[in-house]
Amino acid sequence: MPVTIRPVTTKRDLARFLALPRRLYAGEPHFVPPLDHDRAQLIAPAKSAFWTHGEAAYWIASDAAGRDVGRISAQIDHLATGPQHEGMGFFGCLDAIDDADVVARLLDSARAWLAERGRTAMRGPFTLSINAESGLLIEGFAAPPMVLMPWHPPYLRAHLEAAGARLAKVLKSYAFDRRRSDLAERLQQLGMERRRRGLDIRTMRMDRLAEDAERGRLLFNGSWAANWGFVPVSQAEMAAMIKAFRPLLKPEYGVFVEKRGELVGFALFLPNVFEIAGDLGGAPSPLGWLKLGWRGLTRRFTGGRAVLFGVASHMVGSVSGAGVALVLVDELMRRAAVTGVQDLECGWILDDNYAMTNVVEWLGAQSTRRFGVFEASTRSPRAE
Repeated sequence: MPVTIRPVTTKRDLARFLALPRRLYAGEPHFVPPLDHDRAQLIAPAKSAFWTHGEAAYWIASDAAGRDVGRISAQIDHLATGPQHEGMGFFGCLDAIDDADVVARLLDSARAWLAERGRTAMRGPFTLSINAESGLLIEGFAAPPMVLMPWHPPYLRAHLEAAGARLAKVLKSYAFDRRRSDLAERLQQLGMERRRRGLDIRTMRMDRLAEDAERGRLLFNGSWAANWGFVPVSQAEMAAMIKAFRPLLKPEYGVFVEKRGELVGFALFLPNVFEIAGDLGGAPSPLGWLKLGWRGLTRRFTGGRAVLFGVASHMVGSVSGAGVALVLVDELMRRAAVTGVQDLECGWILDDNYAMTNVVEWLGAQSTRRFGVFEASTRSPRAE
């Protein structure tokens, strides 16, 4: 099939780019379109915090009849520094019909753009940062949609690998079901009351939200700095996340653990916006927006995701650090009983982070989905 790849250069192009997944996957039974408005917060140069520390380009693939059949981005994140990011660029926003040539042509566009800017390799897909939506869904296609977790059709992995990309890492997402009768018992077996002694645990201060968010951001960055693929969450990204979810946030969604005045643990829970927006389509009518606003004001969320979770950098890998991490989980569970949350998703976790995966699996969490992060040379296999 003849394919034409064109760059996104106008506002109209960008609108097509944002809406394309819900058009491509309209017949997929497990795909629930996110709001175009929310996609713009991650992608649009005028709205996305990524553009405060990165640069990107977007392309749309069209067939001979002029129908859009795929899209991709290429991006450079100037916060991605250190040896593991040497010469590394990124790609993302990968969506396409079931056609290997379409995917290969899209990947070649990303390769060429990054190569022109001195990048020798690329990693992805990310939208647009590893701290937003990460990886290509490779398992869990029927799992219910979750905030800031991408959905892709099963065929994309094979097409991506056929185009020369290799699987570099697997990210796993786990879900705790508070209705499990033994979850509280398992936590108590770990001596939670003893572990909580000497710690001051508090909620998020809504009247000092910016201050709390910044303290949590700094702790999170320090906690995960040595992790594979780590890119720090920027101040602008944290502020944008808080702003986007501010109408839905409750004090209980933020967990702050302090010891003698020092912040040693932090977790941030975001409610699953698909619960109130999933049936409205990507571009709601005026009535749909009214419904969304009303639901946001009145609905108690039953599910959500811990998007940020960490302990103080000097405690990482220690027994005391593991204890604080358990306190964070225990506190999230206790607060869920108050807020009405039944399902808490924790993701993502590197599949070779055995210390973390062993703990969450022992606590009874179930793996819900796996995401693949792929790497490729910026030299096209077609040129070799």
